[in-house]
Amino acid sequence: MHQDFLKAIEHLAAARSLFEKLAAGGAILGNDNHIGDIGEYWARRHFELTGQFNRFGDKKTSPFDIELIDGSKVSVKTITEWSKTKKGTQIKPLDGESWQLLMCVALDPQLRPERMALVPFRALATRPEFAQNARRRNDLEAPTTTFPVFRWWPWLAEHQLPLDQIIDAQR
Repeated sequence: MHQDFLKAIEHLAAARSLFEKLAAGGAILGNDNHIGDIGEYWARRHFELTGQFNRFGDKKTSPFDIELIDGSKVSVKTITEWSKTKKGTQIKPLDGESWQLLMCVALDPQLRPERMALVPFRALATRPEFAQNARRRNDLEAPTTTFPVFRWWPWLAEHQLPLDQIIDAQR
């Protein structure tokens, strides 16, 4: 399965480069189809290789992406080199119950992980971006309905994972 996945992302990366040229020329708008799926695959691979993977969430709209053997739930957020804004999707829900770990995946142009970080919810909730958002969401006069948007924050380096085994293992 892993070799098939590597072949698929090789083809997708080549196609994405061509689509990027078309978008730059104004022929299409562009999008990130399958980028989340690819990030989830790399996250799953990490958890399989470390003996922790149990299953994916029940459906694409589940509040978590992966459930670990110990029952912990993981939300996966992915960003690519192609992102012009260097932003991903909103990180929600921020209740600490729907998921307890945030797996952050930054993909290189070949759709392989360039960086991965695993952040416990309790560490995430104390970061200014998340604490300020929680205060704004709980504001009684004008609460926000938005959540923090994923980006590769410098502090993710504190939670970064080694990538050698994830990429190179042949299983």
